Amino acid sequence: MSAERIRAFRRALEEAVAERRVDSPSGRGLFVDSLPGVYDLNFLRADLPASAESLAAEADDLMESFHHRKVTTEDASVATAFRALGWQATTHLVMELAREPDRRVDTSAVREISFDEVAPLRTLEYTDPSLGAMLNNARRRFASAVPTRWLAAFDGDQPVAFCELRSRDGIAQIEDVNTLAAFRGRGFGRILVQAAIDEARRTDELVFLEALADDWPRELYVKLGFEVVGERQLFLRSPTPLAQLRIRTPRLELRLATVAELRRLYRVAEQGVHDPATMPFEIPWTDDLDEEAFLGYHREQLEAWRTDDWHLNLITFLEGKTIGSQGIAAAHFAKQRTVKTGSWLGAAFQGRGLGTEMRSAILSFAFDTLGAKVAQSGAFVENPQSLGVSRKLGYDEVGSHLVSPRGVPVEHTDLELRRDQFRPYSDVVVSGADPALFGV
Repeated sequence: MSAERIRAFRRALEEAVAERRVDSPSGRGLFVDSLPGVYDLNFLRADLPASAESLAAEADDLMESFHHRKVTTEDASVATAFRALGWQATTHLVMELAREPDRRVDTSAVREISFDEVAPLRTLEYTDPSLGAMLNNARRRFASAVPTRWLAAFDGDQPVAFCELRSRDGIAQIEDVNTLAAFRGRGFGRILVQAAIDEARRTDELVFLEALADDWPRELYVKLGFEVVGERQLFLRSPTPLAQLRIRTPRLELRLATVAELRRLYRVAEQGVHDPATMPFEIPWTDDLDEEAFLGYHREQLEAWRTDDWHLNLITFLEGKTIGSQGIAAAHFAKQRTVKTGSWLGAAFQGRGLGTEMRSAILSFAFDTLGAKVAQSGAFVENPQSLGVSRKLGYDEVGSHLVSPRGVPVEHTDLELRRDQFRPYSDVVVSGADPALFGV
């Protein structure tokens, strides 16, 4: 009975927190599109039995607008299959307070504080301030859906551990129990959870929490009187770390796209990239546009990624809309320090300096973030627009060769740009870069 009440409490909270709910064959997709990077707010909840393969496919369909994929279920039998698919699998133990603790402790160091006081504590260990802000916004969203209090254990005047206490309809949940790294192993976790239990018992007859099955806090919770009454399985396919990369200029943002964004970019390509009478690309991909092949190309480039041989296709966004693609590639970059670039821009966005701005942005990233010494590019002699961009940025012509994208040989100009020749078109701000991914 208690397990059913806890399940109902959790599901009601999930429904209340979600901005968008989508029914699916095995359950329901629950999404907060305003916080796409918070995995706990964006997932497929599988309510009916299904195979790992079908659940993964279902998540792909439902979650095209996200970089990650997540499935929750109470069916542990699919864990092995999910791992075989390359997903991370974790088990959450649902634990109900069933008895008195093995020993009581003094909880006078615990007092209630506001979330504004908790928020900076939650972000102390995040190196990316934007990630911390996003996760704090997620906690605020939970608190808006269920009455929530925040408790903190103090060391003198300093709060060093904190947790949430949610309460509704006679049920209390203790959640987000954290102790600052420098104060772990000193008993603050026990003090804090004991205090939360005491507060919950004042108004609620059922108290529960969740703990990772393979982490030590579950042992503490058993000592405090909790026992396992259920399990939840969480399966996650994390996005590539490259999804954190952002390259911003005054007008543009360059980053990896979600599948949904790539579909929108395909529509831009369908509307035209160049005069159909000419072919500006060595590989004539615009002559035979196919949406699934287009998506597959972007997916395969990431799947084939190696630190000594990589090809990154960043998507260019203007005011949140996909307008083109800016690529950069290298082989044995750590030794050669040479990159190659290539790009395209939807016809509707050409003639406004955007192509120059996005090429300048990727060059700034290559030279200033990765430490490149040389950038190579090229263009057909019949493509004066691309050659004009290259000259504006400081490239030199270093030769030419013949290629036949449509079966007829055409002269292709080879271009090279050295770091000290580069003339940036605009200011650039780079965030989320991990040079180690590029072999640096």
